[in-house]
Formats: sequence, C-alpha cells, structure tokens
Amino acid sequence: MVEVPEDTEIQDLPFTHARVKRMIREEASEGQYVRSNVYYGLNLLLGEIADEIIEKMMNTEAAYVEKHDLDRAARKYEKVENIIKEKERVSRKLDALSADIEKLSRDVQQADH
Repeated sequence: MVEVPEDTEIQDLPFTHARVKRMIREEASEGQYVRSNVYYGLNLLLGEIADEIIEKMMNTEAAYVEKHDLDRAARKYEKVENIIKEKERVSRKLDALSADIEKLSRDVQQADH
C-alpha cells in the first residue's frame, strides 16, 4: 500500500505532478473525479519503482550501464505482467470447462428422465 503523508507537497514528489495528473485524467471517464491523494500516491509509487530499478541497474561492475542492465533490473515488473496474462488465460479456460461441465450435467439429468 502506498502511504501518502498528509504534509506531502508537490515539490516533494519524484516526478512532475502535472504529467502524472495529465496521464490519469486522460484515462478518466467524463464525470469521473480523482482525489489529489491518488495523484500523489501514484507519483510516490512510481518513484519507489524507479528507485528500486535504478538501484538494481547500477549494481554492475561494468564501466557503462547498458540496456541489458535496465532489462535485468525491470524483469520483476515484466514477470508480474506475464503472470497476470496467464491468470486471465487460465480463468477463461476454467470458465469454458465449467460451462462444459454444466452442459454435461444437464445432458445426464435429461437422459435419466
């Protein structure tokens, strides 16, 4: 959970507040309102993610930080995306199997009568 301290000021945020706010507003539906602590919270979360990736990325003995260092450091977040996609695929498969089971059950019940 992202903690948003009450005394958080725009200048305390790791990224440009206006950009994060604009990104959220671009996705908001008409008439949908977003509280300011959501903007601040997302900004702080993105800062935490960036800090973690940067720390892992800089953990190299090489003189130059390369793209593969970034890829290695960000792999955790890519794995999460893959896990979510796999979960959705399995859920769809289970829904289809459930529908098949219900149909077979109805067929068996009709055959018994």
